Amino acid sequence: MLSGRKRTWSRVAALALAVTVAAGCATSANSGANGGGSDTLTIVMPDTSITWSLDNGFGGYEPGNNINATLIRKPYVPSSQAGTFQQDVYKYEPYLADGYTVSDDKLTYTFKLRPAKSAAGNTLSADDVLWSFERKFNTPTALAPGLMAPSITDPAKQLKKIDDQTVSFTIPQAGLGATFLALMADLFGQIYDSKLLKQHVTPDDPYAVKWSAQNPNYGFGPYTVTNYQPGVSVVLSARQDFVLGPPPIKTINLRIVADAGTRANAVKNGDAQLAESVTPADTDALKSNSAVTVPKVDNPNTYIMLPLVTNKAPFDNVQVRRAMAYATPYQQIIDNVYRGNAVRNGPGFLLRNAPGYDGSGFPDYTYDPAKAKQILAAAGFPDGIAFHLAVSAADPDTVSAATQIQTAAKAAGFDITIDQMPAAQFAEQRSNHTSQAFILRDYAITLSPPYELMVYTAKGSSNNFGDWEYQPFYDAVNAGNALPDALSSQAGKAWNAAERIYLDQSPIVFIAQVQPSVTYSAKVKGFAWRSDNWIDYSHLSLG
Repeated sequence: MLSGRKRTWSRVAALALAVTVAAGCATSANSGANGGGSDTLTIVMPDTSITWSLDNGFGGYEPGNNINATLIRKPYVPSSQAGTFQQDVYKYEPYLADGYTVSDDKLTYTFKLRPAKSAAGNTLSADDVLWSFERKFNTPTALAPGLMAPSITDPAKQLKKIDDQTVSFTIPQAGLGATFLALMADLFGQIYDSKLLKQHVTPDDPYAVKWSAQNPNYGFGPYTVTNYQPGVSVVLSARQDFVLGPPPIKTINLRIVADAGTRANAVKNGDAQLAESVTPADTDALKSNSAVTVPKVDNPNTYIMLPLVTNKAPFDNVQVRRAMAYATPYQQIIDNVYRGNAVRNGPGFLLRNAPGYDGSGFPDYTYDPAKAKQILAAAGFPDGIAFHLAVSAADPDTVSAATQIQTAAKAAGFDITIDQMPAAQFAEQRSNHTSQAFILRDYAITLSPPYELMVYTAKGSSNNFGDWEYQPFYDAVNAGNALPDALSSQAGKAWNAAERIYLDQSPIVFIAQVQPSVTYSAKVKGFAWRSDNWIDYSHLSLG
């Protein structure tokens, strides 16, 4: 991984007056420049319980991401690996909107909509934008309210219809602009066909959330669902009337295959063109196969992490959490579990090549069992301490990492019992914070520093993995949000202060950044790393 690669960034501070995104670059994903060829692509993946909308929950959302669209998006640029792409996460280009302008006070963002068509044939309007956000914030199962704050907290007050094709958003602080734009380019900014959905509302389902969970074609994205058998398969068909033009591949066949090894072999043998959730061992074995591509990302935002739940013993004690940070065998996990397809860039977790990034003053968390044992003794546990570590049985790499931790932490005085559980049970415990600790792979979809800092720490959020609420930390984040430019060097110092507090308190031990668990046929062109780590099918083609 090239963690320090130089890039060109779009600064929110430079958007002060009437900056409009250039429309000319918006056709890049569907121009066919990546090559043409076969009409059908087969993808094998595990059963992730597909959720078509964040209003229905969170899980298996990649197919939903390909049938929906946002007002703007992050452009794709070539990566350092020949033939692959990645998002430039601090620039934006048109998508459903021609562009946007920013008011003099940098608080109001106005979007001019394109005459895009939904899968149902309805033309995009300002009413669709307003109703989509009304639904996102008024559906009890939606995740947007917790994750879009403080940029958007009250759509009724912050969104305004200027005319049928123009809408504005007003944010509370200029410094939130970087996060707001990133959110609008991610799945939280997806726009729904309100005309279609309103036809299916009921008193018990006022935003047609239940209906849309079974009828997913209410978006403005590049594909439409033509067949869906839960737990078995999905067929997506390219939309000929998509606003950016028809995608190169006409049909995407998604096949649910439970065994990771079988998925890897499907690509190796030519039975599928792309496999997801491939084990590090299989990825490593396929690297030398010229018929298979193993993508490598310059700066992956997926972390293997160890949340320590602070609402119960023993991790209600900050000293025990710090001891665990020294009892974790970071490099051993990178070498033995991920076969080098992971990297540890220090103990922090903010994206290191972000504008203004400051990584100074962090604690020296390395595997040091003697130091961990000393900290435990000082905390009143000279004879060590025992706890249970939850892990999803559906993720072989995290199971292996848990075993590595269990063995290595014994020398520090930790007696760990590993609780393997089904994926659904694991997802439930991570949301309701019932385990003492757990291990997983996860990532911040939106890569602005304040969002990364708050995604696992927001008060009252089910996504606050460690159930950790610490006012000095929130004060430090708020100090950064009060600055006019979240990507300036001045803001970088503020984010550094907040990150140092986070690391010192250790509610989560960030073990390493992990490369994508994807392999695909060398005939597949246009694979792009995205900050959400989902694959954009419309950017793929077959040579």
